[in-house]
Amino acid sequence: MTLSPRYRTMSRAAYLRAIAAMKASHPWLASQVVEPAPGHLLVVEQFLAKAELLMQPEHLKCAPLFCATTFRDRLCLRMELTDASVSRDRALQDLIDVARHAAQQHCPVCGGPVIGGDANAGQGVRCKKHETAIGLFTEDIKRNRRLASGHGLKPAPAQRERSIRGEPIDSSVPMEEVVTLVVRGLPDEAPTDPLITLAEAPVQRATPQIVLLDANGLSSFVERHRTRQEEKARRAQHIAERIRAAGHERRSLGVLPHDWRGLIEDFSLDFPNFGEVAEVLQDHFALHAMGDGRVSWSPILLVGPAGIGKTEAARWLAERLCLPFRVMDMASTQSGSPLAGSESFWSNSEPGVLFELLAYQPQANPVVVLDELDKTDKDRPYDPLAALYTLLEPRSARSFIDLSIRDFSIDTSHVNWIATANSADNIPAPLLSRMTVIHVQAPTPEQVTRIAQAIYGRMRAEARWGEAFVPRLDAVVVEQLRGLPPRQLGHALRRALGRAARHERDHITIHDLPPAMGPAARGIGFIAT
Repeated sequence: MTLSPRYRTMSRAAYLRAIAAMKASHPWLASQVVEPAPGHLLVVEQFLAKAELLMQPEHLKCAPLFCATTFRDRLCLRMELTDASVSRDRALQDLIDVARHAAQQHCPVCGGPVIGGDANAGQGVRCKKHETAIGLFTEDIKRNRRLASGHGLKPAPAQRERSIRGEPIDSSVPMEEVVTLVVRGLPDEAPTDPLITLAEAPVQRATPQIVLLDANGLSSFVERHRTRQEEKARRAQHIAERIRAAGHERRSLGVLPHDWRGLIEDFSLDFPNFGEVAEVLQDHFALHAMGDGRVSWSPILLVGPAGIGKTEAARWLAERLCLPFRVMDMASTQSGSPLAGSESFWSNSEPGVLFELLAYQPQANPVVVLDELDKTDKDRPYDPLAALYTLLEPRSARSFIDLSIRDFSIDTSHVNWIATANSADNIPAPLLSRMTVIHVQAPTPEQVTRIAQAIYGRMRAEARWGEAFVPRLDAVVVEQLRGLPPRQLGHALRRALGRAARHERDHITIHDLPPAMGPAARGIGFIAT
């Protein structure tokens, strides 16, 4: 396969013929994904020729995993050999890195040479001729160029002196009059300005990506356990398969919604006593919205009375931001193994919760709640808080090692931490210095009114029976609920909804509330006469 010296664009039909010829030359590619950019076909062909020199006959029999695609004009290349040695895997990874770098030196449209391409950049580089072109194939580029010219986004071709039928054009008639006559003949519709439409459309960002772990370290981990007991070998293989299924060594980061300011307003309405939390989040969101839009905030410690909604606020954020969520009960934690895993010399050694949360899921910025942090027993032989000194410090968190899997580290610096406590007095000072400490007060009676409506609304939205009830609580019911903390509000409302359902009503009355909250009952005791 050779490229023309003129580096022409390729039609879709010619591209499909080239892919078919490549698969015919390498039969083991028949069931693999081979969809690189047209300009990167030669790079992929050269990579395959070198990779096959590393492959042994048994590798071809087991059909190695191969995937070549394009993303934002970059070559995305992955290849894995079954039962290959660590040295062979590393050599193959070197070839992949070389191919990715070579692809960045060639235009993805025509294959022409470009200068300044970086293999680690998030965007590929096109040649001068195609840097403004939209699309990868000849027909796509031409169609998009016509559409852009028709909307006034690119200079239109020079005006002909004759019509397409060869007739002379009357230059005495102003073009404005011609356009006016044409517009009058169109059906009455609201005019649309394409430039305004494009400006109002939200800007689509590329999803941020990070390297979670070292692929060579993962291969070394599997290879080291291959010669051990059959059970440990199966366990290592199972861990590696789950990691590869979630994205291998790379992970994506959850991004902010376009209307993240509206999300902050909704948070303030549902949790009115968390005003300082909303301010801190707004600062972080505004900063990252100027960059790649990732969801990230520094570790937060929420200090306040029990039952005011600290954990529920964190759960609300994770759900609205579409991030993985996990609550760790620090009060019952007896060692650091739930966070950092158990030592590998134990026969029942298992990775920690954090490793499983990051390695087995595609997103690397989950929301993790350290509940009741002040009630952790630090006098135990194995300090449950020891791992947090590493995890809450961004620089050291980039290379966190789970005690159960020491062959490679993982990047935990993107985890969004929220700790809760009733008091900060029992928390070590080094940990406090790593977190933004926010004191949350119990809600006022006026705020409880809004919280009650918010909790009721969430109950209706989350339950299948929710549509059977009216959208809002009656004012007299809310008045009876004003003295309760948020946690008890939820219990009381669920009980009242059940009682209303028993009487086949679509709304709650004050008589549905638990006895201690309904209309004042007559006291029990002696009556003075």
